[in-house]
Amino acid sequence: MRTVTKDIEIRKDGNLLGFRLFKLDAFSGVVLLRLLMRLEGKIEHPTMLDLIASLSEEELRSVMTAVLNHVSVLLPAGPQPVMTGSEWGYPELEHDTRSCMRLLMEGIAWSLSGFFGEGGSGMETAPADTSP
Repeated sequence: MRTVTKDIEIRKDGNLLGFRLFKLDAFSGVVLLRLLMRLEGKIEHPTMLDLIASLSEEELRSVMTAVLNHVSVLLPAGPQPVMTGSEWGYPELEHDTRSCMRLLMEGIAWSLSGFFGEGGSGMETAPADTSP
């Protein structure tokens, strides 16, 4: 069975706060891959920071929103979405750049981890059947 969640902890205001990352859907993952591929020819080994630095403001907002829509904060009352659409579901993060950047980088890395692991895309392909 495919694992689509990962729990992490981030130090916020001196306390560890738990978060649950959900892998991005396939469409959002392909959009991220496209952005990474755009960097490939320009930078030999692009890092997450290179990716973020290369994005336009509109692209960055779109990527951040997509990733943070796939993150929940783990509270005693149960998981609470960090963002729902373009609205903050957990307003305590709205002005916490450091935590949001960490969640962004962790979320991207987690969502794309299966694609780059184990010698490439991790996909097996067969020739297409082109017979009439």
